[in-house]
Amino acid sequence: MSGRRSSEERRPAARVVAALALGPVVERLSSLRRFGSFLGLLVGVGLLLAAVGTASAADEPPPLAERLTPEILAAVFPDAVSLGEAEGQPPIIPAYDADGELIGHIFSTYDVVRAPSYSPRPFDAIVGLDLDGHLTGAQMLSYHDPYLIGFPALFEALEEFLVRYAGHPVNTFRAQPVNADFVAGATISARTIRAGILDAGRVVSRATSDQPPITEPTLDRDGYIYLAWDQLLEMGGLVHRELTYGEVRAAFAAAGAAEAETDIPLGVPQNLLSTILFECRFVANGRCTERPIEPHPDDEIYMDYYFAFSSPPLIGRNALGSNYSKLDPQPEGSHLFTMFSTGPYNFRGLSYYRADTGYSFDRVKVLQGDLELIFTRDQHQLISLNRQALADGSPYFPDVSNFAIPPDAGFDPLLPFEVVLMVRGTNDSGEEVIVEFPVTYQVPEEVVLLPFVEPPPAWVESWQASIVDVGILGVMLLVVTLLFVFQGRLTKSRRAHAWIRNSFLLFTLVWLGWIAGGQLSIVHVVNYIKAPFDGVELGFYLAEPLIVVLGVYVIVSVILIGRGLFCGWLCPFGALQELAIKIGRLFRLPSWNPSERTQRWLWLPKYGIAAIVVGTAFVAPAALAAVEEVEPFKTAITSIFTRPWPYITYAGVLLFMGLFTERFFCRFLCPLGAVLAVFDRLHIFNLLKRRPECGSPCQLCERGCPVKAIESNGKIVMAECFQCLDCMVDYYDDRRCPPLAQTRKQRTRRQQPLPPLGSPVPAYARTSTPVYGADK
Repeated sequence: MSGRRSSEERRPAARVVAALALGPVVERLSSLRRFGSFLGLLVGVGLLLAAVGTASAADEPPPLAERLTPEILAAVFPDAVSLGEAEGQPPIIPAYDADGELIGHIFSTYDVVRAPSYSPRPFDAIVGLDLDGHLTGAQMLSYHDPYLIGFPALFEALEEFLVRYAGHPVNTFRAQPVNADFVAGATISARTIRAGILDAGRVVSRATSDQPPITEPTLDRDGYIYLAWDQLLEMGGLVHRELTYGEVRAAFAAAGAAEAETDIPLGVPQNLLSTILFECRFVANGRCTERPIEPHPDDEIYMDYYFAFSSPPLIGRNALGSNYSKLDPQPEGSHLFTMFSTGPYNFRGLSYYRADTGYSFDRVKVLQGDLELIFTRDQHQLISLNRQALADGSPYFPDVSNFAIPPDAGFDPLLPFEVVLMVRGTNDSGEEVIVEFPVTYQVPEEVVLLPFVEPPPAWVESWQASIVDVGILGVMLLVVTLLFVFQGRLTKSRRAHAWIRNSFLLFTLVWLGWIAGGQLSIVHVVNYIKAPFDGVELGFYLAEPLIVVLGVYVIVSVILIGRGLFCGWLCPFGALQELAIKIGRLFRLPSWNPSERTQRWLWLPKYGIAAIVVGTAFVAPAALAAVEEVEPFKTAITSIFTRPWPYITYAGVLLFMGLFTERFFCRFLCPLGAVLAVFDRLHIFNLLKRRPECGSPCQLCERGCPVKAIESNGKIVMAECFQCLDCMVDYYDDRRCPPLAQTRKQRTRRQQPLPPLGSPVPAYARTSTPVYGADK
């Protein structure tokens, strides 16, 4: 003893301080050895496999030409008739039409950007891109996404999702044609796959385009896809205006010329021929009936017209159909717009035939700021419309004209402008009165080429879409934190504890699991472990907002108080198991719990499973998705039992076993629970209280623990405890906890009145019984 003491005295002061500071941590680390050689061997093997597997690369796919089968070609580039040789690095295959003209290119996302979906391993999609930088199609060849593997319905939805992106430009950032939640249940996957395809498309477009990069907003004079008439209206390429007799009358009245005479009369027709034709429409017995001529109703159409800015083919070619090719050639930089009209009044009039007006149009003009454009006969082209060549759904138009704005007119097509229809009349004094009816036009964004702006990463879109869910989760985590902070008050009422716990578990299952999809899984652990070895970016870790928030909370809670906060309160599948066994108890189903010795052995498999899953991620990543199916979370929680029958059968068997054994899967098989249990042994605080009598002689908590995480000596095995707080309810129950019950009886007896003098002394007064209750 003296020698050891002298060596202690010779130890430097800094080492003494370090030993005192690290003592608790070393003590907790030493408890890991109690797992035994079996667990150590499994973990060691898993780590060894991980280290060896890091050096092995995933199998490379075959060359692009071999992957591009006729079926895939038909899906990604339907208009391609022949293909060239793969060129460059990454390889890009040119696509040609029947005339041998180059119409686009075909490439693989794996070759170009190697983008991952919700897996560190990149997916492989074959993509077609036309010369205008629009997607022509995309076909998934291989993927390793755990949210898609084993979910045929989700994969079909993803394929439909990609089909709807045909025609979408890759070089501009604008609203997506389909939201990622189209693939409900795999929104994260759809979002990341879409981002990978668009990123690869931009790389290929820039590599194959001979056009200079766009540095400022520019009108697209080349891009074209077919659009129906209604689509042009919805896009804003066409503007429609109906002008009624009542509106024109009101406008002249406001101008002080209510009785103005116009080319197309607003009141009773004055022309004799029109009067006769009007009367003779009412024929009875072969004779024209006499009927008074009435003015046109206010809601009758005076003029019905459409306006289209025709310079971009996307608008002009769709609005005019084959008539677009009949337009007269114009100087480069000219701007075209087309007027379509029906009704008694038309936009042309007759003034453009007269020299005294300078052959100008007096019924239509264009205004943009201080610029006023009056068109002349030389800027006009009368179009003899081939109605069959118009877009689907277009009305019939007797009057169609095209107008050209010279390039030096100072007109900017990207700024809003007004097309003004003018109606001219003469008042009682013979003075000309003009009323105007303007229509505002803004060139739609679909025909504007913008300088490329890097779109926000997919994870930013995920957070924007999940802001409400993140807020609800934040409130949920705050509530469970307060429950643990004030667990002493909560557990003093058995009824309040039962009501609050069951309600919280139900919310965890229904909202967090089934609605929000916030099931933390070994899949996330493996992905986060392997991601640094695959060189993924930070966005990969942030792709799932709920998982990120929940994961950070779980890490902090495991370090502070252990794994039980997550496993016992925030795991949807764990909540499902616990609620299921409560239902089983209502039906008085038999229950089974192993002995303490047997349970120690049954705890080990989950650690082995965890080591195998982690090792597989490095050694055999192609098999990882199958190995991860040891967790039934995707079946029971993510897809809510909508997967093929083998997965449902497996999850059903585990839940069935859980009807008889509390949290069967969580206790004995869960790899995520095993990972958390390892780190649980480093937790700082023990919130579950014990008394000297716990374990000897009292066995109440040990017998009452639903998962048998309390040993016969009264010690709680925190790595296997789900912190349901049942033991704390008994701890504060002075009618069930023997030490508290004894103390309560002593207190009750002492409060009884003293017996009269000479009465026999009661038995409790002749004995000395110690008072229990001192907390550890």
